Amino acid sequence: MIRLGLLSFSDGRDRVHASLQPDITHHQHRIRALLAAIGDVAVTTGDIVHSHDSARAEARRLAALQLDAVVFNIPVFAFPNYIVLAARLIGRVPLLLLGPHDPRYPGLTGLLAAGGALHQVDIPHERLWLDLDAPDVVGQLGTFARAARAATRLRGQVYGLIGGRSIGMATGAAPAELWQRQFGVDVDHVDQSEIVRLAELVGEDEVRRAKAWLQAHVREIVFDGVQFTPEKWEFQIRCYAALKQLVARSGFDFAGIKCHYEMSEFHVVQCISAAFMNDPYDWDGPKAPMPLACEADSDGALTMQLLQMVSAQPTCLLDLRYFDPVRDVYIMPNCGSAPTWFAARSNDPAVNLARVRLVPSIGKYAGGGAHVEFVFQEGELTLARLTRSREGYRMVIMGGEAVALDPAGVVGSAPNWPHAFVRLALPPSNLVTLLQANHLHAVAGDWQAELVLLCRLLGVDPIVVGADGRLAGEHALRPKLSAGIPLSLVQVGARPI
Repeated sequence: MIRLGLLSFSDGRDRVHASLQPDITHHQHRIRALLAAIGDVAVTTGDIVHSHDSARAEARRLAALQLDAVVFNIPVFAFPNYIVLAARLIGRVPLLLLGPHDPRYPGLTGLLAAGGALHQVDIPHERLWLDLDAPDVVGQLGTFARAARAATRLRGQVYGLIGGRSIGMATGAAPAELWQRQFGVDVDHVDQSEIVRLAELVGEDEVRRAKAWLQAHVREIVFDGVQFTPEKWEFQIRCYAALKQLVARSGFDFAGIKCHYEMSEFHVVQCISAAFMNDPYDWDGPKAPMPLACEADSDGALTMQLLQMVSAQPTCLLDLRYFDPVRDVYIMPNCGSAPTWFAARSNDPAVNLARVRLVPSIGKYAGGGAHVEFVFQEGELTLARLTRSREGYRMVIMGGEAVALDPAGVVGSAPNWPHAFVRLALPPSNLVTLLQANHLHAVAGDWQAELVLLCRLLGVDPIVVGADGRLAGEHALRPKLSAGIPLSLVQVGARPI
């Protein structure tokens, strides 16, 4: 549920406020209905602000509700000082100044006066001036609501770093102090040995139940007697059950697991864990997907968490392995695992798992165990990746399309791994200079507008790859958000750090 506050503003003179109140109330009712039409939204309104006292009272009341965002309704020339006062007291939640079209009143003037006053005192906000009858209004408000919820609820979350930096990948290391300062996220470290310890305590009943469920639903389980044996499969199941316990006990909101090489070399690969932690189900039934990044890719895990928070869907970690110029596809596997949901994108796990095989891990991983092998279902994807430098964080954002191909016939594919074959507008010659990491992350559908706005709310620079392959920046998505209206979700003021 997205929790929104809606506060309307008026003239400070009692006589003028009394004449404006019916129309302001009418606009407030309409905006509330539009916000409710987003779906899964709870809207709290208040009395119209028309004095310092009412600004303080209403702002403090909303601040106590721990809202995801607040919308300020400014249909007239409301006194800007009331807006600044209320914004200051509401605190650090995303703020949208909304000016509904009404030619009877100077609402645009009021919107700009309020926005300028907030800008002067470094209060970040978004602005939207629109016709409440336009067909895309609910979509625009939904974009703001979803991005705002993600930005607000990210603060206070805990990332579980299980293990540490994997195979020397500096791009995946977690900068704990930077995350705390910029995102309000705590990094909590746990050693991988805790998974091994807890795995030994998992009950036999759970192992039997998991094996029966997988045997009933997975397309094929391929033992080879060396890399993948019934004993190693059972230990993988125990590792997943142990990881679930560890996550619940520690209160992790998302996590990364090192795997290479202590686990993959001396125990078993953690591919079953990486699949089902990210899935919306397991043998215990439906559950919320929890982003878990392989190879302890912490910036990757954070990217996955943001994708999941705006979309409420599973997300994944993919390697950029090769590009096939004949088929015009990027070969994007994972080195052993991906959420099985992507196999068919079905709410029924049986439909997805009917396309999944558990197969022996490649010989490179001496510990052995099963890889989770399938091909991603065709369909639209949003791909993204957070990276950082001394200039700060940026997020590369692009749309793509998964296509169905047989890995055996595609040059650059890897045996026994899950694969996404993805068409992008960006050619490899540009991709290799743009992307500052070897992993990309994906979610089904188009969530680019939400990600751009979320980046602004988090102080991250969005780098958007347009449909023509050019680096168009955030203005490339402006038409989708504004439908040609001049002011549309434009952040003004200091970025929240």
